[in-house]
Amino acid sequence: MLKGVETVILDLDGTLYDKRGLAARMVSHLWWCLPLLAAERSVRRNMHYVQFASEEEFFECFFRQMARGHLFGPKTAERWYHRVYMPTMVRLIGRTCRMRPETMAIIAACKEAGIKMAIYSDYGCVAEKLNVLNVDSQQFDLLISAPQLGALKPAECSARQVLELMNADPKTTLFVGDREDTDGASAKAVGARFYLIR
Repeated sequence: MLKGVETVILDLDGTLYDKRGLAARMVSHLWWCLPLLAAERSVRRNMHYVQFASEEEFFECFFRQMARGHLFGPKTAERWYHRVYMPTMVRLIGRTCRMRPETMAIIAACKEAGIKMAIYSDYGCVAEKLNVLNVDSQQFDLLISAPQLGALKPAECSARQVLELMNADPKTTLFVGDREDTDGASAKAVGARFYLIR
């Protein structure tokens, strides 16, 4: 799998750890704010191919879309997302999720072979999630989230920015992820290889 590979770009959620049951646990912990939770999921699905110039512009639109048609405003959505939603996700990952053995083996093989590694996530709090999973973030050359680049996966421009930040050639780059429609499509968009974690 790693033959001829110089750079590996790993997804985080669902790839580094098994996220089965996490969505249900999120709902059970955030039942009191279901309209906000539902709005976040809906907006995230609808913004996969929208590109913004910066993380600030991305989130400005994201929270404005979340508030559309609801009684809460964009500022409420922003506070909830950063102070409640993401911290709850990180906490539950640390308490209930475990690293995937297959992914751990890939990381170990990359370290042994001297292959550069990046974590490229559709969500934020990348370092915080690695911390609660007891994963050393220092072994990765780059930790980045798609919103930081202005667009969610599988936007080609974001995937290309990751390659540029890693000084990587797509021909010798392998994307590793648990979703064909985001991780796989990101790899395809830039002409890189893809390995699916099932």
